[in-house]
Amino acid sequence: MKNQLVLLSLNEINFELIKEYLEDSNLNNFKFLSGKIKLTEANEKYSHLEPWIQWPSIYTGKSADQHKMFRLGDAVKFDYQTIFNDIENLGIKVGAISPMNLKNNLKKPCYFIPDPWTETPSDDNFWSKIISKTLSYFVKENSNLNLNLKYYFFLILIFIKFSRLKNYFIYFKLFFTSFNCKWRKALFLDLLINDIHVKYFKLKKPSFSNIFLNGFAHIQHHYMFNSKIKNKKQINPYWYVNSKLDPIKEALYVYNNILGDYLDDNNKVSVVIATGLSQVPYDRTKFYYRLKSHKSFFKNFNIKFHSIQELMSRDFIINFIDKIEAENAYKVISNIKDENNRNIFGDLELNEKSIFTSFIYDEEIKDQKLNSDKEISLKDYVNFVAIKNGMHSSKGYIYSDLPLINTNEVNINEIKKIIYNFFSKENFAK
Repeated sequence: MKNQLVLLSLNEINFELIKEYLEDSNLNNFKFLSGKIKLTEANEKYSHLEPWIQWPSIYTGKSADQHKMFRLGDAVKFDYQTIFNDIENLGIKVGAISPMNLKNNLKKPCYFIPDPWTETPSDDNFWSKIISKTLSYFVKENSNLNLNLKYYFFLILIFIKFSRLKNYFIYFKLFFTSFNCKWRKALFLDLLINDIHVKYFKLKKPSFSNIFLNGFAHIQHHYMFNSKIKNKKQINPYWYVNSKLDPIKEALYVYNNILGDYLDDNNKVSVVIATGLSQVPYDRTKFYYRLKSHKSFFKNFNIKFHSIQELMSRDFIINFIDKIEAENAYKVISNIKDENNRNIFGDLELNEKSIFTSFIYDEEIKDQKLNSDKEISLKDYVNFVAIKNGMHSSKGYIYSDLPLINTNEVNINEIKKIIYNFFSKENFAK
């Protein structure tokens, strides 16, 4: 029996969409889709269908209401025993690369590089620390961030150290064409994250390892209507993406390369592939924007904050020196609206000395002014991010090359048990 298991977390990939492309012989590593694919179900209300909520459910075996990790980065507030702890407690070595919303409370992981948004330490290895900081910078990077040459230097060092020669052509093609095709930056990083994982996995030899990849989810969210998806609800404008391009197909080529590292017939490693959730076509046109500079924007409203933590999408947390400052800011931010009385920020949550909120304004921004005593043009303070194409679905998928799953549909809370059973004394001793 194979004595190593990799949990390959392909966040939110819609396998039904992928099947529309499988006549392409260059996607041979997706042949597993004709095998032991099972549906997964989150069984949660729509507001809880976020990856930073559902992956903790997979790790802990708890529902959203039980684990209460509703924001990206919330994992650091808790000290749950996850599948990683459970396996480590069996005396088995574990490793993890970018697990979403997971706190590093492991005793001695072979390697641990947190996701770019969760403020938990990596393992003590020099390279892990550099990788963690560098990925965080580039994943969260928007044109509103100041250029920091240090991280470009680190990225070059990481590339030299971890990228594999067989992928050089793909890397260079993605990099030199990414200036006009922004989704290729996400694919470049996913390929690099996988090369890091492959090298760590071979060097450190953990029995259980997890790698989390988010680039495909990003591309579905923003470019699904350029794909072969059925029942399209809208068409992306030409200025947004050339109608002749299909970012989904490009992502499949990169992921086909990644899958080859785990599904090769000669591979001696067992694999579980899970998507957590999936995405379906969005039902209307919705624009995504982010603030260029939070400091410059909130200066217009005399909001004095201590620091701001940017999260995935348009979410961020504002931290204050004291509770009074936070309460005053909460009142102000709640009333920031455009000239037609539409809210700019939403999902506000006041927590002692911090505020969680999101830039929810989703109309195309042209000449809108803010409803303020000052003359504030909204377009001067935002960067366009994308047009939303995909929305979350509670349905996901799971595949394993082992007979671990006996039902046609699996609740995602049960995935922890499925993985743990592989390492139970009865199985692992064989």
